[in-house]
Amino acid sequence: MADTIYKFLVEPLQYEFIQRALVASIMVGISCGLIGTYIMLRRLSLIGDALAHSVLPGVVIGFMISGKNPLSLFAGALTAGILTSILISYVERNSKIKEDTSIGIIFTGAFALGILLVSQLKQVHIDLSSYLFGDVLGVSDSDLIMSSVITVFILISVILFYKQLLVTSFDPTMAYIIGISTSLVHYFLMTLLSMSIVAGLQSVGVILIIAMLITPPATAFLLTDKLKTMLILSVMFGIISSVIGLYFSYHFNFASGASIVLTAVLFFAAAFLFSPKEGIVQKYFRRKRNTAVNLTEDILKYLFNAEEKSSVGNAVTELSADLSLPENKILSALKRIESKGLIKGEKENYKLTETGRDLALKLVRSHRLWETYLTEKNIVDMDNIHQDAEKYEHVLSDDLISEIEEELGHPQKDPHGSPIPKKK
Repeated sequence: MADTIYKFLVEPLQYEFIQRALVASIMVGISCGLIGTYIMLRRLSLIGDALAHSVLPGVVIGFMISGKNPLSLFAGALTAGILTSILISYVERNSKIKEDTSIGIIFTGAFALGILLVSQLKQVHIDLSSYLFGDVLGVSDSDLIMSSVITVFILISVILFYKQLLVTSFDPTMAYIIGISTSLVHYFLMTLLSMSIVAGLQSVGVILIIAMLITPPATAFLLTDKLKTMLILSVMFGIISSVIGLYFSYHFNFASGASIVLTAVLFFAAAFLFSPKEGIVQKYFRRKRNTAVNLTEDILKYLFNAEEKSSVGNAVTELSADLSLPENKILSALKRIESKGLIKGEKENYKLTETGRDLALKLVRSHRLWETYLTEKNIVDMDNIHQDAEKYEHVLSDDLISEIEEELGHPQKDPHGSPIPKKK
């Protein structure tokens, strides 16, 4: 087993082109992870997609001028990206056309122009698919140098202008007040975005670069709310996805760009399902826990009201009708609550323990004060206050309830005439 893993990891590294591809993949992970985080937070994913397609005419024009000179290709792609960004903003600001429509028109036009230019190069063959879909295994030394320089520049820029990027991303109004030009920062970010796209051209191509710009940051976004942590996680997922995707591309003869992107998507899927706070699985179990807690509280409140009214009846049957739940589920809940020491008794006659009564009193107090508040403030009409209180009684904090009671002048009864319990 150990030999198999060792062979899997080490065998590809004997080839120089794999070594170059690994470095290029890491560069893509870093540059796309950093810039992609800001693009996602600013909800500019469509612009990222537009620029990824719009660099093609710049690449072709650069090729027309000086062949496969990396600097010429870089300058052409960067110029095309910046011009596209400016045109999108110009059309949006000077017409009734909205941003999404402007993006659709300009990026498709630019991409079509690139295809047209390629078709006019009769005597020279350009492998268009390598620009569309990438070929990380064909990365040259000059490509690697250019990608490294771009990545270092992006990394330094994010560090130096972290404050400006942070403020303009989350609060443009505050940025304006403290003297930060949101327009200047926007176009600077678009320049960095164009550069990161150029850095990823050879690795994943213009078609798939948008996935690397968005997927790792989106994965990080599901795991943290802190920007610095998000940037680090985004870069980490970008690097790991690039490296793992490259290894699978080598061992299983997959297309390199597609393999890298699908690996990133698998990481996103894992975070989407299992993220501690935002994961679907976690939310499912949280809903189940909340449902169980709410059911417990509803049963305690029912028993409290029954004691208050000296009502005697079959608790299971009445709770089943009151909560619209089958009797077996009610009975199971009663047994669980009894095991926690909150109630005692039998099917015909359950009673609250002292601990259960304290919890029920807190819930009833919350319910009746909230009903009183809704009535006094004319927020909800009298016919609907009970349903609203049923919903919020489970989530109102003790401090908020105390504030409501004080604001209402410590009322003695709720709108239905029932006494409001005092806080213990």
